[in-house]
Amino acid sequence: MRRKHYSTAVLLFLIIALLACPAACAASWVAILTSVFGGGEATEIVQEGATLTLAYSPEKEALLSELINDFNAQGLTTPQGQPMRVKAVVLDPDAIIEGALAGKFQAISPDSSLWLNELDRRWEEQTGVALVGETVRYAVSPVVIAMWEEAARSMGYPEKSLGWSDLLEKARRDPDFKWSHPSTASASGLLATLAEFYAGAGKTRGLTVEDVQRQSTLDYVAALEKTVRYYGEGEWAVIQRVLQEGPSYLDAFICQEQLVIYYNRQAEVWGNPKLVAIYPREGATWEDHPLALLETPSLTAEQRLTFSRFRDYLQSPEVQQRILQAGYRPRDLSIPLD
Repeated sequence: MRRKHYSTAVLLFLIIALLACPAACAASWVAILTSVFGGGEATEIVQEGATLTLAYSPEKEALLSELINDFNAQGLTTPQGQPMRVKAVVLDPDAIIEGALAGKFQAISPDSSLWLNELDRRWEEQTGVALVGETVRYAVSPVVIAMWEEAARSMGYPEKSLGWSDLLEKARRDPDFKWSHPSTASASGLLATLAEFYAGAGKTRGLTVEDVQRQSTLDYVAALEKTVRYYGEGEWAVIQRVLQEGPSYLDAFICQEQLVIYYNRQAEVWGNPKLVAIYPREGATWEDHPLALLETPSLTAEQRLTFSRFRDYLQSPEVQQRILQAGYRPRDLSIPLD
């Protein structure tokens, strides 16, 4: 996708909206973005017995499709003998929100909790009550700057700790340097933009509206965003193109850590160059991959039970190890990462 540059004023609005809801780091920005950016479409779901329809974001498909198949293969049943199964629907996060509002799912797992607060806000406007019920995390992944190892070494890696300012300097100095920023309609795009504002304000925590509106911060973010060569593709789409085109496509891009691990495993098979994950020295943000039950009026006790069993399955030590092997950081902090 050709670069689509958004003004600092738009980015400023998004970050101030985030700061206005510190509890969940989200506000009405998603509703506005949903009207601008596309996603998949949620189709009508027909429910059967204790079947739980779960919508999740596409970057987790390889992991969750396997885990859901294994969960279903256990042949669990309710006390009444109904099969406890999970039916998967893979959609972009904004389409997950629309489908949830239409009552098409009983559970969701987007890439970030940012989406849950927006879902509740819109549902409460319609009904006066919250929609998001029990929520757990089963995997997390920091948002990083993915870069070819050769390019990173030319910037001083690994001896030097790199950050947003190095990316800005490199892009200004080298007109052939190409980097990609996901759309702010995605969690990785919005979280990366938030990280840029932190860097511009010279803070690692406690960012305020005043910090965001300070002219020096705005100038820093505007300068960084102007160097973006490609803007708007989601992180999953970018990693697929990188697999096909390699360094000729991009020198660096923003994505979650897990996708760097995913790419490097594929690259090892084909003998392609490897990526390194740069954790910005100014501080990293995280995608927390929640699993949330939706308290819809049609939710049955049997579906609630299926959610509970699937929740326990995802948080079990055995599955947490599989989540780690898939490149995510597990919820269980007692599991070593190496």
